[in-house]
Amino acid sequence: MTDVIKVADLGKTYPGGTEALRGVSFAVERGEVFCLLGRNGAGKTTLLRILATQLHPTVGHASVFGHDVVREPEAIRNRISVLPQEGRPMMMLSAYDHIRLMCQIRGMAKGEAIRRTEELMREFDLWEHRKKLSADLSGGLRQRVLLCMALTSKPELLFLDEPTIGLDPLGRRQVWALVRRLTREGVTVLLTTHYLEEAEHLADRLVIIDKGRPIFLGTVGEAKGLAGGETRVLVDDLAVNGNGPQILRPQSDREVLEIVERSLRNGWRVSFQPPSLEDAFIRLVGGTIDAEQTT
Repeated sequence: MTDVIKVADLGKTYPGGTEALRGVSFAVERGEVFCLLGRNGAGKTTLLRILATQLHPTVGHASVFGHDVVREPEAIRNRISVLPQEGRPMMMLSAYDHIRLMCQIRGMAKGEAIRRTEELMREFDLWEHRKKLSADLSGGLRQRVLLCMALTSKPELLFLDEPTIGLDPLGRRQVWALVRRLTREGVTVLLTTHYLEEAEHLADRLVIIDKGRPIFLGTVGEAKGLAGGETRVLVDDLAVNGNGPQILRPQSDREVLEIVERSLRNGWRVSFQPPSLEDAFIRLVGGTIDAEQTT
């Protein structure tokens, strides 16, 4: 595989002394979904902006497609696209016009822009919504419009900063399906997310950043392997005592057998839940991903 992104000992300190990143190193292969995980303020968006040539690092080196992000940004920009966390469609503009205008901003002639707009809208199941104002679209459809805008130039590398924030579960899964479709077509995706379930579902590999420094680099399976091996047992005795599911954490195989035997005797439903990416995150970082940071 070919490395699309290479990062070596990258650091960023903002004016005033806030150290957003320090000692970050990793590589991203062509066609993979690479996820940046961390609490709010951990440095994820700063790192994404550096790689997208929007921000200069203080120390270290980063390259995209073999081009230095500081010295050769123009060689990178026409091969990438960015969907920022704060991206929002204009509510009184139609879905069609959003994409067509972005095509023209990208330098396409009117006829080419019209063809590319229809191509994208049909590919992402938006054609039937083309005349609707953004204000009349669901959150999932609006996010599809933004993705189409990001894809007008057929980027080889797509940066997605919290692409499903605020979406309902169905809308999130629609975006997941679109991301996977893109990687099957050879697009590389660098993703930041606040949803550990999303990272667990999408990421080929990930880096966990805590207070600006990387504390884990590897696959989701490798991360879950660090969760301590604890298996949770879910016992549901709703039909008997009116209780909902209870989560038990047995400390030995003997305790597991006792729970199962008691459940069988009482007609309770029992299931097993292996360690999750959230368990690994908590063990590595020392808290949930929702905890706020000051940097």
